[in-house]
Amino acid sequence: MKILLVANKTYRGLPDSILWYFWEPMIKLGHEVYLYDTVMGSEDGSFDQVVEGFVPDLIFCILTGNRIITPHEPWPELLEITKQGRFRTFNWYCDDTWRFDKFSSISCNHFHVCSTPERSYVQKYKEIGYDNIIVANWHANVDWFPKIHFKDKEIEASFIGAPNASRQRFFDLAEVDVEYFYGLSQQDLFNTYSNSKLSINLSVNNNDPDKKTQMKQRIFEVPAGAGMLVTEYHEGLEEYFDINREIVTFSTINEFREKMNFFAKKPQIVEKIAIAGYERFLKEHESQVRIKKVLEEIMAK
Repeated sequence: MKILLVANKTYRGLPDSILWYFWEPMIKLGHEVYLYDTVMGSEDGSFDQVVEGFVPDLIFCILTGNRIITPHEPWPELLEITKQGRFRTFNWYCDDTWRFDKFSSISCNHFHVCSTPERSYVQKYKEIGYDNIIVANWHANVDWFPKIHFKDKEIEASFIGAPNASRQRFFDLAEVDVEYFYGLSQQDLFNTYSNSKLSINLSVNNNDPDKKTQMKQRIFEVPAGAGMLVTEYHEGLEEYFDINREIVTFSTINEFREKMNFFAKKPQIVEKIAIAGYERFLKEHESQVRIKKVLEEIMAK
């Protein structure tokens, strides 16, 4: 299949995971892929010229709606293409728990099909009259995560994420030993997850005024590195991992502290859960597995 991937090749000046988690898996699945960079545009002309020159079977978009970060997002062109019906269009939404009302619900009609990472939001789309909605959650490309035997991992517990006041407060109050990393290159991120016996995910997006939890990419990146995921609970996690057998969850700082102190004394249990989570990840959440399923669902709509 010929896929026109419309997404940001970089994010705030740094290479973005689009290349590793979408473009490369699509290529490995045997598709012909053209990446239209929503940051820099294309050397082959306007978006319409790219579409007419490439003639895709599917226009697969990951759009932000942020003109500052991604100034070349072709919103008017996509709306017209979707209306004409010559090419199938799709958008992958990322942050519906806090962007549905002001972004997803307004822009979804630019596309024949859209996805949400939140199963509970499928009904919200249907309530506004948009029925071509599928659930497509995050994933990770295992090929980029070094294979390190659990006993050879050098980091006991890690957290990777940009520093902010709420995260600092959380770890200050938790008073547990965690190595904090931020500003990593993409390869260093892969290496750090793979070298960690245990990694933590905080599910609240600090951009959300209501500070709700959401599905985060870390939920799938940690198991990709074959470390144990300890994650703040978010509705729907049970669909992706068996809690307490494949991952560990918490809802309060006290619960987090108690579980971290327990697992610090039980490395055998940490390893057992990490291996189970990794096996589940490979079966259902690896990038090629996820992308293949999503493409099939899009083309069936």
